[in-house]
Amino acid sequence: MAFDSPNSSRNVLPADQLPTSGFMGRRKYLKRDLLSDVVNRMNAGNLAHLQVPTTLVYRLACLCKRWAPDLQVFIAQVLESSGHLDYFLTQPAATDHHTGRHGLFEAALTAAELAMDADHDPRTLKPLPFYVDELQQVCSAAAFLFDIGKVMDGRVGADHPRDDGATLAPYSDLPRCWRSSWEPLMLRHPILAAWFDQLGRETPDPIHSVLSARALVRNAVTASWRDGGC
Repeated sequence: MAFDSPNSSRNVLPADQLPTSGFMGRRKYLKRDLLSDVVNRMNAGNLAHLQVPTTLVYRLACLCKRWAPDLQVFIAQVLESSGHLDYFLTQPAATDHHTGRHGLFEAALTAAELAMDADHDPRTLKPLPFYVDELQQVCSAAAFLFDIGKVMDGRVGADHPRDDGATLAPYSDLPRCWRSSWEPLMLRHPILAAWFDQLGRETPDPIHSVLSARALVRNAVTASWRDGGC
């Protein structure tokens, strides 16, 4: 991935101080059910008119059960703050995969699932692993949000050529899509915010855990493209 930290002026924890587990314990939240609220709105609320297939809504609900509350709050805030949630849920992903209505949402779900389980087959609605370690959860969230920048651009192009370079860059200026959500995350959970910073910065610290996490996100995203056919 290749994008700058949401706010480079912030004092972000360095990579060599970031734990790979034990950093998402139980915490208090003001709005810990934001993502579940999005699911409910797709089912019978003000998003029901988008007619998101029930299988896709179910898959998001299953992911909610594997993402820690802090991740759910962050994801929900990113989706809402983009100002284009309707587009994220309805527009095609690309011209060479997930080309139909709701394609971008389906591709994001698949990438998130594959980050948790490389052998996952979404077509069977196979249950996700009961236990997903914390860093995998972070990678899954990053994979889910990887191409949310597409909601800012009505044009749909091919994705597979993006995989030809040395690094797989998000579709567009990803920090612009989640900066306003990253700032409160930095205040609420600096370790988790620092992990997203490391997953996102153009030149990551050459720490094995960071490089491995970035590779997992890339592999999950490109595998979701293949899953969507051509």
